[in-house]
Amino acid sequence: MAKAVFKRMKLPEATIQMVGEKIPETVERIESLNSPKAQQVYRVKFKDLDPHAFIVSDEAEKGKAKFYHFCEKNERNSQCTHLVLGAAIADKVGFQVEKASFGFDIAGIEALPFPKEDKEYSSMNGLFELLEPVDEEPSTSSTAPAAAIPASPSTPAPVLKRNWKAGWNEIQEHLQNEGLSTRMISKLQARRAEIHTTVGLRPMTIEPQKPNFPYQGEMLARSLRHILKGKDLLLIGNKGSGKDTLINTISWILGLPMTVYVGNKDETKESLVGEPAFRNGESTFDPSEFAKVIEYGGIVNMAEINMLVGDVTSILHSVADENRVLATPIGSIHRHEHSVIVGSMNVGEGYQGVKELNDALKDRFAILRLPYTTDFKQLIEKKTGLDDLHALMFLEKVKNAISKLISEESQGHAADTLRGYIDAAKYFCDYGVNNDIKIEVIEDYIINKIEDLDEYMSARDMIRTEAWKDFPTSKEEEEYMKGAM
Repeated sequence: MAKAVFKRMKLPEATIQMVGEKIPETVERIESLNSPKAQQVYRVKFKDLDPHAFIVSDEAEKGKAKFYHFCEKNERNSQCTHLVLGAAIADKVGFQVEKASFGFDIAGIEALPFPKEDKEYSSMNGLFELLEPVDEEPSTSSTAPAAAIPASPSTPAPVLKRNWKAGWNEIQEHLQNEGLSTRMISKLQARRAEIHTTVGLRPMTIEPQKPNFPYQGEMLARSLRHILKGKDLLLIGNKGSGKDTLINTISWILGLPMTVYVGNKDETKESLVGEPAFRNGESTFDPSEFAKVIEYGGIVNMAEINMLVGDVTSILHSVADENRVLATPIGSIHRHEHSVIVGSMNVGEGYQGVKELNDALKDRFAILRLPYTTDFKQLIEKKTGLDDLHALMFLEKVKNAISKLISEESQGHAADTLRGYIDAAKYFCDYGVNNDIKIEVIEDYIINKIEDLDEYMSARDMIRTEAWKDFPTSKEEEEYMKGAM
């Protein structure tokens, strides 16, 4: 057993502070010894080391501590990053590491006279923004009655406490796979716990649940960072770029009940906020689902927000800025701490009735432009589970044929639908891949979206030329070519 030698340490405060920022990424657990003794002991589990390290207060010198650990560099009496991390951890709990051990082997560190049982220690992970292990319990939210919403927006809503731990480990795994930092995941875990305590399920809301294929990509982390800062989101992207999937994934991660609201040109200020009513001899109003989200918390998916006219979207100004209130006919609704507005809008050809959002509204949102994936086959496989390479290549060829029709003849925009290809892939998963099924998916999910007869026939011909030479000529097509249509 190697005998350790203690050497004095003196690190600049700036170095300790800088390294302290890396604690959540390099340390798995930090615990304190449950002991009434004057000497304080902290046990540290680094992610890259098996044996624990220890920070021990010096009984002789108040405010000073010693750091014990083993790693290969330290065993050779060389400096290592663990020494600086140990100093940063000690600094956080009010000690200065004055001496550090050098030369310990594994046997030496394991023979230290400190308790080995986990029950002898208490977790300090929360202080350092480290992830706590979660013992999931069965969720009871789906069987509990939803809280009734009173007619008046000034009446407090009953809170339904839900179990935030149910499903968290799967969520955490997804976040880690997406490259989110431990500190970020810890903040999301804490926010999820708050939401489950203060935001109840209501009639007409969608209970948070895992999407079949949760959103993947950098926009997930960016969206969550904005929400943690209290910002609402505006998502811009082509159809099929994953706007709804991203919103559903956010709902799942944070546990936010969701309300879907689709914008339309006939919407008015009154219908967005609520309708006037008269009950018990008094004028009141019946709040809209949007108003209920603002008051009671949750996430509202405002799809096609650019279909609303300007004087309607102005309602959102005071909701999304620092005032955080929604004006109603009988007073203002103060916005719930955990209410989130996510507006989304499609871009590109084929969208009639859309309007330019005014600058005042856009200034209140964090605006994310979702990328359209360049790897079509990978996207389809990820979203549907279809792993038949032949089927994936077939769908890609059809898509390329439609893209060529659009670029060369400016026709077929309606068939440029990622959702259609996703539906087609799911159809292949359920019914297999043969010629009859290929015909069905091409027609029912892709080209039948084209209403113009000439464009429709051009799409059939382009697919036959570029993607599938055995695509049969339909009777309707034969009549068209004869000039009978």
